[in-house]
Amino acid sequence: MRKIVSVVVATATTVVFAAGCGGGDDSGGGLTNVKVGIVPFSPNAVLFHAMDGGIFEKHGLKVTTVSAAAPTPIVAAMVSGQQQFGFVTTPVLLNVNAEGTAVKCVSPVDGQVSKDRDASGLVASANSGITDLKGLTGKKVAVVQLSSINLIGAKKLAEEAGATGVEWVAIPFPQMPQALADGRVDAAVITAPYLDTAVAAGAKTLAYPSSQLWPEGTIYCYAATDRYLQEHPDVARKFHDAMTEAIQYGKDHESEIKKTLETYLKLSPEEAQKQVLPTNYVPEINVPSIADIQDVMAQQGSVKKKVDPADLVWTPQS
Repeated sequence: MRKIVSVVVATATTVVFAAGCGGGDDSGGGLTNVKVGIVPFSPNAVLFHAMDGGIFEKHGLKVTTVSAAAPTPIVAAMVSGQQQFGFVTTPVLLNVNAEGTAVKCVSPVDGQVSKDRDASGLVASANSGITDLKGLTGKKVAVVQLSSINLIGAKKLAEEAGATGVEWVAIPFPQMPQALADGRVDAAVITAPYLDTAVAAGAKTLAYPSSQLWPEGTIYCYAATDRYLQEHPDVARKFHDAMTEAIQYGKDHESEIKKTLETYLKLSPEEAQKQVLPTNYVPEINVPSIADIQDVMAQQGSVKKKVDPADLVWTPQS
């Protein structure tokens, strides 16, 4: 997967010099248009509320989203200038920087990972016969991307439980419930709202890797290329400040921000309110947790070289 990331980013880097950095066009009314790459899942509710609730407009931005199946193509889109900000998981952030493409976190997605609740779980299909983590031995397990935080965490827990010979395969989140039902995979690390579908069909939850391993950590963020941040620090500050306000607002208005999932994830009102937002609503990047994740990746051989986690976080200049 590191090779795949390199090829995608290298290709995009060639494009960026032809296309420019895409600073965002003036949408009229003093607002700057920016595009944000996302992987559709429930924690995006904070971003959706900032879009619909006027928070981005208050900070001078008009935000639109572009969906992708995984973070790697989002990084390529940012490097090529097609998108200004984008969702990345910590392992992808570490790998692209280790490969020489400077990308930095600008804001948390919804805060830090809550130690008490998680929207992503490692589940086994109803017909797999798997009852615990050790039962994953020799089984096929779906993850959204082979360099994902879900793979890193699930692999660590499985190995600690004594599971061996696990086959990890990449499947987009929306396709995972059907893959489990069809027997194409025995287990999956799946996130809300698709986790609910799988559990309703009889899938058994074995673990919650992110909250178990990195409580109050940063496992994903909205990021931008270092080049874009240097050329457009004013836009980055506006995005950072708007997301900080939206995250803080969400702490006391969770039902309100969940309502956006009805529109953006096509959930019913009941389904939207049942969604777990796995956040403590702390609008800060947890740098030590990035270092911890990098250590696990190094142990698993899934990062080419270590980088300084402090260099991966952008901070607005006062």
